[in-house]
Amino acid sequence: MELPQPSAAALDEVIENRRHFHRHPEVSWSETSTTEYIRSRLQDLGLRLDECPTETGAVAFLDTGRPGKTVLLRADIDALPIVEESGVAFVSEAEGRMHACGHDAHSAILLGVARTLAESAAGLSGSFLFVFQPAEEIVAGAREMIARGFLERYQLAASLGLHTWAPGDSGFVLARPGLQWSGSDAYDIELTGPGGHGGVIKRAGNVIAAQAFLLERLHSVVEGLEFEGVECHTTVGDIRTDGAWNVVPRRVTVKGSLRCFTPEMRAESLQRLNDLLLETDTEFEIRSELKLVHGTIPLWNDPNVTRTVLEVGSELIGDKAQHLGRPLTVSDDMAEFLTRIPGCYFMLGCRPPDAETPPAHHSPTFRIDEDALATGVRVLAGSAARIAAEN
Repeated sequence: MELPQPSAAALDEVIENRRHFHRHPEVSWSETSTTEYIRSRLQDLGLRLDECPTETGAVAFLDTGRPGKTVLLRADIDALPIVEESGVAFVSEAEGRMHACGHDAHSAILLGVARTLAESAAGLSGSFLFVFQPAEEIVAGAREMIARGFLERYQLAASLGLHTWAPGDSGFVLARPGLQWSGSDAYDIELTGPGGHGGVIKRAGNVIAAQAFLLERLHSVVEGLEFEGVECHTTVGDIRTDGAWNVVPRRVTVKGSLRCFTPEMRAESLQRLNDLLLETDTEFEIRSELKLVHGTIPLWNDPNVTRTVLEVGSELIGDKAQHLGRPLTVSDDMAEFLTRIPGCYFMLGCRPPDAETPPAHHSPTFRIDEDALATGVRVLAGSAARIAAEN
């Protein structure tokens, strides 16, 4: 079959939509305006708008009227609570919020795919379900949609999606059959002690000294736990206290995340973390409590679907479609869809050509090369069309 190709107008609209989303970021479960904008664009395409199981997010359906498979295509829509310092002309207009991971591009690409497939429907088979998912940054949206029976409405044969990858060369497509990304657990650790005068309190009861002891040894909870040469990972992103320059606080909250590749590794690392907290309690005569806030499972790509995506990619962009060599310790709740529907979540390289070093995801200076978005539309639309037409 001939792969569908986006029109020049559709690709221009992808950039326009991406910049709109970038200027108007909304964080997890607050994507109200984003949802309205997406639904309006889907209606303009003449797609059937289905009920979304969550308050934010959107679902649309395209049936070509010819026999074939039904393919789910998913994009995440939420932003992060970050102050933007990217320097782009279409900077965020929402104070303290920014699309710092590429979800603005994901949403715009999927709208471009929806337009491409709708405009090419006369030559396609099967049907397509477009899912714009909220709350990925707290890895909650996919699980909530699924828990409300969303997938049971459809006979889904495959699931597809993509994620921008700023370290990757612009316009490259990377995917790995099998395990591609780790699972994640976000955790809060609360350390409590008596607090006291900064000039008096020493080691016992000193939660500031205790958190330093904890962080210095945090690496030990994943030491030696690896998959194909890649070690599991844990890090801390936020520390808060109720102290001051001359007040040793009574409470320190440590917020971090744990990334593991298998259930066994996760269980082992959590046990080690609890053991480390017990050691910290004993050394400093404090109390600690570990709370798992949210998380998602490791991301597995179906080998057959991934092969199709890379074959389509090879036809469209040649040797820029490549196998990812080793799994990464990043996470995404697209994994929740992939564990229920065989699919592929591929990575779209989007490093800006003028960047001396790759922009960091989840950073105030994050930015991408918008020229890569056209490749995302072509490969995602082409892969979906080919899978839908398979016998």
